[in-house]
Amino acid sequence: MTTSDQRAVALHPMTQAEYDVRIPALVAGYAGSLLRSGRATTATALTESRRQHAELLPDGLATERMLFLVARPADADDARPVGWIWVGLPDSAEPERPAWIYNIEVDAAHRGNGYGGAILAAVEPVLATRGVTRLGLNVFGDNLVARRLYESTGFTVTAQQMVKPIGSVPQESV
Repeated sequence: MTTSDQRAVALHPMTQAEYDVRIPALVAGYAGSLLRSGRATTATALTESRRQHAELLPDGLATERMLFLVARPADADDARPVGWIWVGLPDSAEPERPAWIYNIEVDAAHRGNGYGGAILAAVEPVLATRGVTRLGLNVFGDNLVARRLYESTGFTVTAQQMVKPIGSVPQESV
């Protein structure tokens, strides 16, 4: 589907070279999100991000049930990537579980041109051919651009975590 707000993309399996280039930036970016959200400290964010990625991807690009796809403009002659998506597929023992978007990213030079919605639209038929009937994701609360994208493409909130910082309590109150 192509509209003024969305471009068409073709999704291609990510190569090992593309994975090797993109994953370090993903790990660093996720560490920043952990830090901003208060889920990690400056001292622990990068270590925690590395730990989680190693746990999710024990075999890297070849990890079972993980799908890494690179998006290229469907109508471009040069077919340079504009972004990518990482989706975890449900286990066949639990087909009612949704596939899970671990990451979707539009490359910096292409942001604001409708490619995020195009990637989401293009991944749906790929997942449908694998028998997937639902797609889920988490988004950090401070990521307003992503939240707007997901809402505009049909995602709905199913749970919400909230946190409120509190001041220090005087010792005599404890």
